[in-house]
Amino acid sequence: MKRAFALLAVVATPIAGLALLAPRSFSLVRCFQSSTFGGCSTRSASLPDMLATAPEQVAPLLIGLAALVLLALTAWSAVSDSDRITIAALAIGTYAFLIAGASVALGPWLVGPLLLLIAMFACALGARSREIAASLLRIGVLAFGAFAAAYLFAQGWALRLGPFPGGGFESFWLYVALSSAAGVAIGLGLAASRRDVGQIARGMVVGYASFGGAGLVVALGSVAIMYPRGSYVAFGLATLWGVVFWLIVANTIAMSIAMRTLAGVRWLGAVPVGITLALVVVICGIATVAAFGPLAVSGVAPPLLMLPNTATDP
Repeated sequence: MKRAFALLAVVATPIAGLALLAPRSFSLVRCFQSSTFGGCSTRSASLPDMLATAPEQVAPLLIGLAALVLLALTAWSAVSDSDRITIAALAIGTYAFLIAGASVALGPWLVGPLLLLIAMFACALGARSREIAASLLRIGVLAFGAFAAAYLFAQGWALRLGPFPGGGFESFWLYVALSSAAGVAIGLGLAASRRDVGQIARGMVVGYASFGGAGLVVALGSVAIMYPRGSYVAFGLATLWGVVFWLIVANTIAMSIAMRTLAGVRWLGAVPVGITLALVVVICGIATVAAFGPLAVSGVAPPLLMLPNTATDP
């Protein structure tokens, strides 16, 4: 069964990635410079057109997809040896971070191969079919609950204060997606060290509790600065970077506390994990904006299509 999950995950990764990219339209940018003036032109282009005329502009997406395939192969190779199970956990955790932004920008289809990798990992730990199914179900319920909570908070913010600065629901979806990736990474690390597949769901709880609490504190704390009279006042990039800085600090503190209290990790290990994951989440968030923001010009699939006001902009 472990080999079956691994093979499906490795094969499904490039198929799902190309299925997401192939039907998209991209913004093909061409710049020119003469002796008197210069400028740039933009037109819509398909993926084959981009590959033929401007492959460097879609290179980040293709490199990311190749990295996902390599990570899936690395995890497959590592689970064959019980002494390398930690490497498999690291590879799958990295996979989760790489698909977080893609799941928001292009749709959640790459989550399927991730779940197959988690199932493969659980098999390597000796879990039975029923335990694997229960673990995946718990992960799904926790993720759904986190997105539902983000949706309710975002709706409340919009009704009370108007659109969220920096990009409506996209900011909430990306933050929850990256929190989910952090939870998966923590859970896999705990499961590898304790040889218990049930620790994956515990890691998800740690991730959502820490990032959710930190995000709530920073969001509410920013109201007094950005909404001094009940309406939004823009202070430029300085405020944005200030919010990012305090989000890193809050996430580091919250993650360290959650790792110690909820996961039972010693402070000596909890603090470095908190710092690392806080920085990784911020870096992945910036990379998502840089990679997907200027490229896709076609409509994208929001995570909660059936709910109002949740569409993400290209």
